[in-house]
Amino acid sequence: MHRLGFILACLSLLTLSGCAGTMTRVNDKDRQYDGPHFSVTLPTGWIVRKKPDAILAFKDGPSLQPIQIKYLPHDQAFTKLERSSSPDMLPSELAELHIAELKAARDAGIYSLKVLKNEPANISGHTAFALHLSYKQESGLRYEMLVRGFAHENGLYLMDYRAPSLHYFERDRAVFDALLQSFKLNPG
Repeated sequence: MHRLGFILACLSLLTLSGCAGTMTRVNDKDRQYDGPHFSVTLPTGWIVRKKPDAILAFKDGPSLQPIQIKYLPHDQAFTKLERSSSPDMLPSELAELHIAELKAARDAGIYSLKVLKNEPANISGHTAFALHLSYKQESGLRYEMLVRGFAHENGLYLMDYRAPSLHYFERDRAVFDALLQSFKLNPG
């Protein structure tokens, strides 16, 4: 496992640590995740770890193609920057803060972060941002990352997918797109 992938996988797992439950393989009968903040249809055959505020899903390993969807209270939106989000923030503001948050997390090994696209999006009827990012690991392996996010009165919702550009990124991108299509806010 490459260093950056390992670090990102550990950070993803730490984000989900402390929650009840373990990682489980999604079967056809258990595809629906209904948490207090959002619901989503999970991909059959993938491994998932669920908690009330987030899910982490992957097919071949947590460093190969992790998809993470999470809810953050506004006051915990950008902890590295010590900034909050708010429901009235523009998607472009949220995108810039998220990029800055990723760059501030240099301890996660994201030194060569490049923004390939930064554009508006629509997620379940909510105006959102859509980022396409890339970075290289110390070994030279290039990763790509898709991030979607929007602020709601309840908090910030972030969805991201990252994978090595070689083979995995394009192969599993449709799974991320399908998860986004199934995303719904839950009252809570």
